[in-house]
Amino acid sequence: MKNVFSIFSIVSLLFSSAVFGKEVQQVSWSTLNEHVQTKEIENPFENLEIEQIRMLQQVAIVDDITASGQEIDEESKKLADTARKTLTEQGIDIKSMFKIREEIITQREMEFQSTNPALDNQNIEMSGFLLPLEFEGKKIKEFLLVPYVGACIHEPPPAPNQIVYAKLQTPIEPPTLSMFTAIKVNGLMKSELVSPELNLVDGAKQIPTSYTLTVDSVEFIEPNK
Repeated sequence: MKNVFSIFSIVSLLFSSAVFGKEVQQVSWSTLNEHVQTKEIENPFENLEIEQIRMLQQVAIVDDITASGQEIDEESKKLADTARKTLTEQGIDIKSMFKIREEIITQREMEFQSTNPALDNQNIEMSGFLLPLEFEGKKIKEFLLVPYVGACIHEPPPAPNQIVYAKLQTPIEPPTLSMFTAIKVNGLMKSELVSPELNLVDGAKQIPTSYTLTVDSVEFIEPNK
């Protein structure tokens, strides 16, 4: 039998954005990163020995310190020079490796952090799961909107562009204080890379997010059992 969803509560700032005639864009989680064009880059580091990677790290650290104008101690410089010589003798093109490293970093940032320009400063509606961040009494002031139950808690967090940092203009009281309540939200989406703090029983951790949503309305939804 198909699940039948019932609305437990609809909380808004008196009216949803649609009432005021704003055009609301229906957004799914795939919309948040559909702008990303995946580029396959061969990763030469996968074929290196651990010791070779360690030597590349020594060279990179010294090069970065030198490029920043800071002084480098003689011992570190000597280790880097030895590592550079050994790698060159082993046929490893250090300059080429570092260039590919930057390409990989840039591509991964594009895939995991960048935002869809079509969503910036747009009124959107999307569904997900509420993970509370900040309370005012029993009312929620800020929360993370995540794509699935367990995100950021039981496993590593999703990519920053798969998490929405939501701010409520008026705090709301959820039907329960349990985590991962299914909701539908309306609000103004902005591209903004921030790392709000999530408090857990074993401490707090910062969760990088690429989108910030100023929430106009929240609809709490729970499936019938």
